[in-house]
Amino acid sequence: MGKQLVASSKSSLGRRFESTVKVGEKVSALASRPAAEAPKKKRAIGGFRGGVVGFLLGVTTAGAFGFVYLIEEYQKATSLVLSSVDELEKSSLKVKEYVKKIESVEAQLQKIRENGATTQQLAQLKADWRKQSDVLTRDHLELKAHVWEIEQDVDSALGRPASKK
Repeated sequence: MGKQLVASSKSSLGRRFESTVKVGEKVSALASRPAAEAPKKKRAIGGFRGGVVGFLLGVTTAGAFGFVYLIEEYQKATSLVLSSVDELEKSSLKVKEYVKKIESVEAQLQKIRENGATTQQLAQLKADWRKQSDVLTRDHLELKAHVWEIEQDVDSALGRPASKK
């Protein structure tokens, strides 16, 4: 038998492969292969590519969920603002109604002030009434005294005894 050549090679993963080939066969096998078909060395970037793709996929997914969350929060905030605006509109309508009521009460009060008497006018009226009352009382007493005098004169003319009043 011919000479055997023991070739050993170490793979990139650290495993050791051994093969036994006859010397003549190996040379002819190597000579018959074209140079283009030489075994290509695999790059060790498959893990890196997978990591980058995974990272990009994760960032995209997180961004999409974040965007959806942001849109939901925006809608909640918008609806809250709209409800606040509606409440503000209702309260402003109530304030307008109160203002109208206050204006009508002020108008009525102004009419009462124009037609009503003031404290000074009432005091003046009271003083005038007292004067008139005093005048009437004095006139009444004067008339009463005059009537008594007339009664005395009539009694003396008729010869009756004088009445004592």
